[in-house]
Amino acid sequence: MNEKVLKRRTIISFIISIAVFAIIFALALMLGRYKIGIGDFFKAVFTDDSSLDTQRSIITNLRFPRTIMAAFVGIGLSLSGLLYQETFRNKLVSPDLLGVSTGASVGAALAIVLGLSSALISVFAFVIGLLTVFATVLISKLFRNGSSTILLLSGIIVGGFMSAILSMIKYFSSDITTLASITYWLMGSFESADMNRNYILMGVVVVCVIVLLLISHPINLVNQGKAEAQTKGINYNFYRGLIIVLSTVLTAISVCFCGTISWIGLVIPHIVRLLAGRDAKRTIPLCITFGGTFTILVDILSRTFTDSEIPLSAVTGLIGTLIFVVILIVKRSKLNEHKDI
Repeated sequence: MNEKVLKRRTIISFIISIAVFAIIFALALMLGRYKIGIGDFFKAVFTDDSSLDTQRSIITNLRFPRTIMAAFVGIGLSLSGLLYQETFRNKLVSPDLLGVSTGASVGAALAIVLGLSSALISVFAFVIGLLTVFATVLISKLFRNGSSTILLLSGIIVGGFMSAILSMIKYFSSDITTLASITYWLMGSFESADMNRNYILMGVVVVCVIVLLLISHPINLVNQGKAEAQTKGINYNFYRGLIIVLSTVLTAISVCFCGTISWIGLVIPHIVRLLAGRDAKRTIPLCITFGGTFTILVDILSRTFTDSEIPLSAVTGLIGTLIFVVILIVKRSKLNEHKDI
């Protein structure tokens, strides 16, 4: 497709997505088991009317922190999915490719069994998630083969091993409450969101986004393969390693605060590429707005349809599969030609 067309489409999509993001963000502050009318919402936010103290407290103390977390988790998972797919040149990989999500799940489950606080659960999830990826890279080095396929296979091996450990932890968790807590964490929730956690999440995501925007050109070259990248004069191994590190950190920081959330890192990059092509200078900004909007919408759905909160992965699974089917239908001509999606 013509570059001018893609650029124009990207700009239009970005502007529209920003507007939609603002609307969905506002709706997230109004909707829930306790609904707040649009008039009361603006009065509670922009005035000191004491009769709206309850609504103001719900907005500022409950819904605003979880909506901020939803936005930045969506951004983190969408970007990490995009980067993994481009780096490994495989459009079917997701942010848990190298085992970070499974490792984080093991860390969280272990912390829950030990009866640790929610803050330490997040710390355990983050640290063990990173250690899992380190183990994946270490195993790939044993093969003395720098190919992406070996790294991918190492991720599958380590991920499978960590899944087995997680199953053992769940099996030996004799307390029903503990087992329920582990299961609920694994399905994802923003229920424990607070601004202290958000400051950490926002800081890490913003730094990673800035770095990614600065290296968007090398990202495009890495996507073309080692030989092509080296002919263009960039250090392929360095930039591939940097991209993997940034992707891993984005996934780990997202998962450690809210649990495992499926499909976001797989579906959003596909939607973005349909609109903007494969240039990282265009796809990264769109992943930010699309990922944030999608995850906030998922959070709204998870806490409005029933009296109890539906786990996030259940909602993303339902929506994600439908979206993916639509994407396959849209790209069926390329599939018929045996091309990558």
